[in-house]
Amino acid sequence: MKLSSINLSFDDLVIFIHVIKEGSIIKASKKLSMPSPTISRRLTQLEETIGGLLMYRSSRKITLTTLGQMYMAKFTNLVDEFIETAENLNDYHQKLCGTIKVTAPISLTHQWFGKCIFSFKKEYPDIKIDLMATNKFVDLADMNIDIAIRVGELTDSDWVAKRLLVSKNILCASTEYLEQIHTCVNPVDLLDKNLINISNHLSWSLKNINKPEYYKVRANPCLVMDDTELIIDAAKAGMGICFVPSQFVKNCLSRGELVQILPDWIGNSRPIYLIFKDRNYLPNRVRVFKEYIENYVNENI
Repeated sequence: MKLSSINLSFDDLVIFIHVIKEGSIIKASKKLSMPSPTISRRLTQLEETIGGLLMYRSSRKITLTTLGQMYMAKFTNLVDEFIETAENLNDYHQKLCGTIKVTAPISLTHQWFGKCIFSFKKEYPDIKIDLMATNKFVDLADMNIDIAIRVGELTDSDWVAKRLLVSKNILCASTEYLEQIHTCVNPVDLLDKNLINISNHLSWSLKNINKPEYYKVRANPCLVMDDTELIIDAAKAGMGICFVPSQFVKNCLSRGELVQILPDWIGNSRPIYLIFKDRNYLPNRVRVFKEYIENYVNENI
């Protein structure tokens, strides 16, 4: 770091202040973990830059010159404040405290990410999680986001992306509704059924897992809800057929609350990513949370 037009080295000033405070180059050497010859050379370099003698050095003691006294008076507080601030920032970076700003889709937050946060907070109570659960596009840099969970293709190309899992939609309905419709053995059979969708524009892309066949369901939904949890609840209540991520209905299927229909037909795979700004300079709290999310997904999803 350089100060003013005379190219004054702040590092050399730090050495100078330490030498005076410690009373000798040898003691300053231990304090700074720097060889004594290096300190002597840097002091000489500082005096050459200034164009004046700062101290008289002998084997027994160091005495400040008038110029040295002036520099000591002017720069001691500045150097002390700089060192204190740097140490505080380092502690903030390394210690498991502070705030992590996070964003994730609403449905994923309801399904598992919220539970992941609760579990993390119990283990790391001094770390504050500031969560923005939204399905809207968020400018991560503008919002100072530390970690984001994103589904599908990524647009933040300058961020680091770690794939957490792959999501695929399946078709589900309740036993009650299936008893009403009697049969649904082909994708074309869906066209006259009650379909529950996240928007009025229903376009479900299906692919056959056994052979290269594809079908796109285009129909008017009977019920529109902009939340996946509500869509699943509606299907469980017998309102119709839903097309939702398989991991969202795993427990419903095991409990018999929903039944998968057309099991040979599934939606296209959509990756779910954990993204963060920089692999090499993550604050310790962010690194720990990132790893916690990865382990949580591996063990629970």
